Amino acid sequence: MKRLAFIPLLLLLGAASQPVAMSVSVVSFPFGHSTATPYVVSDDRGGFAVSWIDRGAKTFNLARYADGKWSKAMPIAQGDLLDNKADYPSIAIAGNDVFAQWRGRAGDGARIRLARSGDGGATWTAPVTPHPAMPREFGFVSMLPLRDGTARIVWLDGREHQTSLRAVTLTRDGTLTSEAVIDARVCDCCQTGIASSPRGPVVVYRDRSDSEMRDIAIVQPVAGARPTMVHEDHWHLVGCPVNGPRIVTRGTRTAVAWFTAPEDKPAVNVAFSRDGGATFGTPIRIDVGHAAGRVDLALLEDQSAVVTWVETGKKTAQILLRRVGENGVLGQPQVVGSGVSPASIGFPRLAVSNEAVLAAWNGEDGIHLVVINSRKR
Repeated sequence: MKRLAFIPLLLLLGAASQPVAMSVSVVSFPFGHSTATPYVVSDDRGGFAVSWIDRGAKTFNLARYADGKWSKAMPIAQGDLLDNKADYPSIAIAGNDVFAQWRGRAGDGARIRLARSGDGGATWTAPVTPHPAMPREFGFVSMLPLRDGTARIVWLDGREHQTSLRAVTLTRDGTLTSEAVIDARVCDCCQTGIASSPRGPVVVYRDRSDSEMRDIAIVQPVAGARPTMVHEDHWHLVGCPVNGPRIVTRGTRTAVAWFTAPEDKPAVNVAFSRDGGATFGTPIRIDVGHAAGRVDLALLEDQSAVVTWVETGKKTAQILLRRVGENGVLGQPQVVGSGVSPASIGFPRLAVSNEAVLAAWNGEDGIHLVVINSRKR
């Protein structure tokens, strides 16, 4: 896949009706052509941190990016790693605390591995697993660092006859505590999302009702919490679409993006909340008619969101970016990347830091990245 040249991007501010010029430019990723499954977060210092798997070296790595420069790659794990574009490894950062999750092989199955670094990623605790060792499916992890140096972890757990959503806390010394079953019946293989809100951590995931409705729910990751629907799409599906939601928060503001397809009509929606996810406004559809989902989003200081998703074309799959305001004002959709299929792209990830947005995805020649400048000029 050819790398993109500098692309001028004209989008609308979510909180206004006048167009604002944004720019999208390619970021070189200097860590080789065998890299895949990128995950992007803000590093809390005005820059970014990116994790990935190096298929050639069989390592799970972390590097920081700021002011156009990369740090050296820091290894998190090495060995028999599971390389899955849908159930990708990830990191979460709060100051010098870095949390990591990945999956490794264990006999005939796989196990989730969790570790913590207190020195920015230079050294790590011994990895731990939050579930029993058995030939069942476990994965689709999300992590949220907490103020006390711990992190709340959620994942899909297949130890019972149906998939459940569970949570646990990874402590400062790398041990596990406070395990809870959050929802006893959920969609089997859709990604989860977690974020902080004024009412505490909140998790979004694809629910699975007794009648096989596969809509997006939100819940606090504690025992006894009661999930509510972000919106009742009434998507009836006997099977898992492997297409989970994403959530971001900024103070009391919350935004959720997700893929849905009731009556076989695919769409990507975004909904905003002003009360930390307790209630949401009417969903805003942002796709352009051929949605494959695989969403991510970031909230900006002007109360708009930048959203990425994948659409299918006649010959290629495309990664689109669009700005959307809480008032429903939409910017023009912009193609920022492409691949031979959604599977080849994987799940593009993005994060915002100092009002710049970094997006990353799988390419045929390694990981591809672009940086999006969202500030007025």
